[in-house]
Amino acid sequence: MMLTVLLTTLTITSCSKKDDDATNDGSFHLNAKIGSKDRTFSDLRARWVDGGNYLEITGRVSSNEWLTITVLNQTTRVPIGKYNLDDNTPFSLLTTYTLIENNTQKNYTASRATVWPDLFNLEITKIDNNVVEGKFTGTLVIGSGLTTLETITVENGSFSVPFK
Repeated sequence: MMLTVLLTTLTITSCSKKDDDATNDGSFHLNAKIGSKDRTFSDLRARWVDGGNYLEITGRVSSNEWLTITVLNQTTRVPIGKYNLDDNTPFSLLTTYTLIENNTQKNYTASRATVWPDLFNLEITKIDNNVVEGKFTGTLVIGSGLTTLETITVENGSFSVPFK
């Protein structure tokens, strides 16, 4: 239940446009090959949620396509390190790639403890007061009940995203 509420909250907040959102001016980036397409995201933003226990990284290709990567912990600020869905650390990952095509919204996700074949690896190599940097790969899933409806691969992901 908590994961559903958090996913809904993160999706809503990542969809809201603010005047102070960063644009991709070349000094920051969020790039990945998603499916068969190389994607370069703009409107980049990293933010601390819940006093730093959650780190959210977001970017958009357009108003119809965006990516959110979140590292979650109940008690500890998110540090530099390697994270994956099924490690034994107290940090959880929640990744959502949203694509709207033909008036249909698809939410591909990867999160801990699901029955679907999702996978996500994240390496944070730098965090300071201004920027978070790292790389990522994975397989994101659209699922219903015990059924995997669709998967999409994420390859060669890299980011240098400003805190807002």
